[in-house]
Amino acid sequence: MTADPLFAHLPCPSIMTNQPSAVFAYGTLKKGQCRETCWPLDPQSIRPGWVHADLFDREDYPALKRGESRVAGQIWAFMPDDMEKVLESLDKVEGLSDGGSPGLYERDVVEVFGDDGSVIGHAFVYFYASDPNEDGFEPMEPGDDGFIHWRE
Repeated sequence: MTADPLFAHLPCPSIMTNQPSAVFAYGTLKKGQCRETCWPLDPQSIRPGWVHADLFDREDYPALKRGESRVAGQIWAFMPDDMEKVLESLDKVEGLSDGGSPGLYERDVVEVFGDDGSVIGHAFVYFYASDPNEDGFEPMEPGDDGFIHWRE
């Protein structure tokens, strides 16, 4: 796996490791969306990318589930030393389980792809923890470009 030129300027190529220093945002955390201000720190960079998953929509926010569609989003890259603070903050925003009760989302690591289809690296992502169909979400379909986009 080779590093994508989008990340060549970063001081640490840790997006290429199993402990990413990036988060893939596909919904309300994207730049320009209602929860953009919830990030605790400014990123080193924000770049476009996509992941293999399925996306569901509801009036207030999206739900990502593991799948084979191509979901477009943004890769927010941070310094490795900042990731603990970033994840701690986003875990609260996304309603991650605190161990006592089921959470709204689950955090995992996924491969992120660039426009040309090559693997950029790995990033943390938040998957919806339950069945989105049971919670009033509707499945989204890819657009003419072959990608699912949640509110640009």
